[in-house]
Amino acid sequence: MNRIRILLVDDHPVVREGLRTFFSKCADLDVAGEAANGLAMLEQVAALQPDVVLLDIRMPGVSGIEAARQLRREHPDVKVIIFTTYDDEEYLFNALSLGAHAYLLKSVSHDLLASAIRSVHAGERLLSPPLVGKVLNRFEELSQTKAQQDSGLTKEEVHILRAMEGGASNKEIADQLYWSEITVKRKLQDIFEKLGVDNRVTAVAEAIRRGLI
Repeated sequence: MNRIRILLVDDHPVVREGLRTFFSKCADLDVAGEAANGLAMLEQVAALQPDVVLLDIRMPGVSGIEAARQLRREHPDVKVIIFTTYDDEEYLFNALSLGAHAYLLKSVSHDLLASAIRSVHAGERLLSPPLVGKVLNRFEELSQTKAQQDSGLTKEEVHILRAMEGGASNKEIADQLYWSEITVKRKLQDIFEKLGVDNRVTAVAEAIRRGLI
């Protein structure tokens, strides 16, 4: 059996010891080495050539995110799993954008962690379940932004479409935006033209179809 070689990177010795003890019981997982910070990690990767790096985010000196960025640049074949207590969106999306293969919270069980390592080594990408909603929400936001750009609609016009979907009248929309009703009517004509429709109902339906609202 070809064992998966893991490098443990965490500034807390007790965390590394606990993981090493658990992995020693897994026939297919081997702890190739340990590091307490990002700089030591890069040295260890160069020396040990692990298959997977299990990497914490908050460490002294070079952060896990910056260390992962350098690791992906210098050793693109090594799989990177962020293993942290932080579910902060900035950390999550920075890690994913630089090519981390998984982002797992330390609340996962050891058995699930071992399974995740095997899956990542096999080419899969994973997230802890509590983080999936954050990624889907961000994907929806990006999709709506692209749809808006493609349609030529302004943010105010998308706001009007959302208000119409909620049943708002022209006067209510005018009050929300501090506009006159005449301005709202003029904006509605612009919206109809951009969406290729001729009334409020079809405008809302077309906006929904395009993923604008």
